[in-house]
Amino acid sequence: MCEAVRDMAEADDSEFDAVAAAKELDDLLAGAAPDGGIADLEAEILELNAALKKKDAELARANQRADQAHAEIDAATRRIASASAKELEQRTRKLLEGFLPVVDDLERGIAAARKHAESADVVEGLELVRRSMLARLGQFGVVHAPALGQPFDPVRHEAIALVPVTDPARDGTVIDVMREGYLIGDETLRPAGVAVGKAMRPAAT
Repeated sequence: MCEAVRDMAEADDSEFDAVAAAKELDDLLAGAAPDGGIADLEAEILELNAALKKKDAELARANQRADQAHAEIDAATRRIASASAKELEQRTRKLLEGFLPVVDDLERGIAAARKHAESADVVEGLELVRRSMLARLGQFGVVHAPALGQPFDPVRHEAIALVPVTDPARDGTVIDVMREGYLIGDETLRPAGVAVGKAMRPAAT
């Protein structure tokens, strides 16, 4: 580089070209850059950008997998909660239904005691216990479902017997109740055991 500048300075018979000298100096500096200089730097930048894009893609995939895992955990939690609530409801219904035979026994005891005039105090005591039992069941949504005189409903009634009737209006109607039915909310807890009227066909002539 020094020799080129000196050569240009010693050339007294030619005019000094500053533009050409600057260009030559730039070329010399570029050629003198260690290890490839700018080209290597640009290559490193490109490599770093590629690595950054790769990391961004991996991070996006990881976030997607994490979101999917969270969604699966939430869904599993809801399924478990729903199954637990359903199981608890079934156990509660079974427990409440287990008290109904006790109410049946009280009602049979009341009916038997009423046949004896001297058992008035017994009837009163049994009725008090029955009302108390029904009130306690009512706190859990259990209510008596009257069936006598109602049209037969297979959801709320269990047909124990068919009784011939002459009145067509009583056909398919509950004409006797052998076991009272109960609801819990709007659902049947225990169907009533009933006798259903069956209209008799006129005798053939």
